[in-house]
Amino acid sequence: MRTLAAIRSILIPTDFSDEARVAFAHALRLSVALKAELEVLLVEPENDQPAWKWGPHVRETLIRWGYLTEGATDEDVAALGIRVRKIVAVGREADRAIMDEIVSSHADLVVMATHGRTGIRQWLQPSVTAPVALKGSVPVLLIPHNHRGFVNLDTGEATLNRILIAVDQRPHPAPAFDAANILATALPQERLFLATLHVGAQPVETDWIEPLPSWTVLHWTASGGVVENVTDTARTWSADLLVCVTEGRHGFLDALRGSTVERLIHAPPAPMLIVPHEWGTDQIGTS
Repeated sequence: MRTLAAIRSILIPTDFSDEARVAFAHALRLSVALKAELEVLLVEPENDQPAWKWGPHVRETLIRWGYLTEGATDEDVAALGIRVRKIVAVGREADRAIMDEIVSSHADLVVMATHGRTGIRQWLQPSVTAPVALKGSVPVLLIPHNHRGFVNLDTGEATLNRILIAVDQRPHPAPAFDAANILATALPQERLFLATLHVGAQPVETDWIEPLPSWTVLHWTASGGVVENVTDTARTWSADLLVCVTEGRHGFLDALRGSTVERLIHAPPAPMLIVPHEWGTDQIGTS
């Protein structure tokens, strides 16, 4: 049985937009569930004194969700098992600032909003989210533009009933299951459906899946375009979370078109958890 990696620190880049608020709700809810440190990062071109009053408010959100009562203090927030840090990166490219913060803060998970091809701020664009997701060393949870995600912004209630994992022979899909397992265990549901989708003729081993008794595991196959099939399945099945493993780009075609995961990032059909192929690999195959 594999030992799951721990998520002790969650990084949430923000620009105070509505999209970022939805992503913030996911980061905060997971921080509470995992008792993880929450690091809120604001990338500013020039201003080193940002108006945090317009930003996400941890204490007020936790009061609204019912975790704290009116008049709660920072000590009450800490008593929940989480610690919050606010960080400002001034005059730096957004993707580089996020990547540097992942390393310096030892983040175990990044949660980001995305605004598709027409981002209203620099870091919301695929030109920023793609490098972070594809080149980073930790899982990245992307919340698509105009998608409510699986955490209710008003109540904090989590609805993570359907998880779709896109699998292939390469890279090994076990890290995708392990990362999904951490989130599903942190946000338990009465019943969870976990489906794997393989697009191609060669079968993929699935003995790396170690479901809990309350989970229903499904295995699907399809032929044709990978991106199209994954997108259509996630939308038709109303997946709460799509999980993919990435190892960057391969070959001439990927250099022209971008990798499968990179193309999905440009128009995510659901909240998307992108897991580096080397994440937790020391645990694969152990017993």
